[in-house]
Order: sequence, then C-alpha cells, then structure tokens
Amino acid sequence: MSLEQLSGYIRGPEDGEAFWVVGGLYTYRAVGAENGDAYTLIEVRARDGFGTPQHFHDRETEGFYVLEGEVTLVIGEKTIKGKAGTFAFAPVGTPHAFRFDSPEAKLLLLLAPSAGEAGHEGLFREMGEAATERIIPPPPGGPLDLARLAEVAAKHGTTLVGPPIRP
Repeated sequence: MSLEQLSGYIRGPEDGEAFWVVGGLYTYRAVGAENGDAYTLIEVRARDGFGTPQHFHDRETEGFYVLEGEVTLVIGEKTIKGKAGTFAFAPVGTPHAFRFDSPEAKLLLLLAPSAGEAGHEGLFREMGEAATERIIPPPPGGPLDLARLAEVAAKHGTTLVGPPIRP
C-alpha cells in the first residue's frame, strides 16, 4: 500500500487485536499494514516478574516507553529500572530484554523495520493466543519452553540469546 492510499484511524483503549503471550497481554495499537509498513506499536500489560528472554532482532529497531509501574530494561550492556516516562532504544542486532517489577505495569513497544515491511506482530500472533478478555492472563503453569520460543522467534527474524532477566 502506498503512502497516498493510507487512511487515518483512531483506536480506543479497548480496540486493537490482543494476545496473551506467556503471561502478558499484548495489544496491537498499530500494525504495518495500516501505516505503510513504517512501524508496529504494541501495548504490553503484565504483573510483577513478567519478562522476555534476552534477544535481538535482525530487521527491526525497538523502542520501549514505560507508561505505568516499574520495568527493568536491558539494552546491550546497560540496565535501568525504568519508571513511568522512561524510554529506551535497541538498534538492530542489539541484545535486549525487559522485566516488569511492580504489581502491574504497562509498556509500549515501537518496532520499526530497518528495511522492508513491518511484520513483527506475526511473532506474537504465533507465540501467544487470542485474548478472550482484555485482562492480564495468569502466568504460565511452569517454566517457559525456551526451545519453542526460540523456534517461533527465529521464523520472525528474532534470535534468543539468553533466559529472561532475573531480579
């Protein structure tokens, strides 16, 4: 779709495709198909202890903006405990991860392709399941299946390089 063919839109707080992914609620605020493949914007809500394995992207840069609560952000060799208003950026190929450190927190992820199409949202569609309610799901019933997560991530240009960060 060319930029001239794009249409504006407004999405309310309960709008957007939503998925439960390993204990977090991921809601798509914008996807590449709607904005000329410029970016993907995802809101993540979760509870204390939720986090991602350490990973990097082959095609996307990623920005992180803490909306509510506290979130530990690891970008390369840097680690910060971010509160509302904190922003971090991971260039293509830079290992990164995050962990929620408050009873509930909210984080925005902004993924922008370095070339080609924005399509990172496919990773969460495959890794998670459609949310039947707009609630934070319970944590997984056991340890994360890192081998499965790595396999799904690899299909979407993401490489896992370590387990989730610990407190």
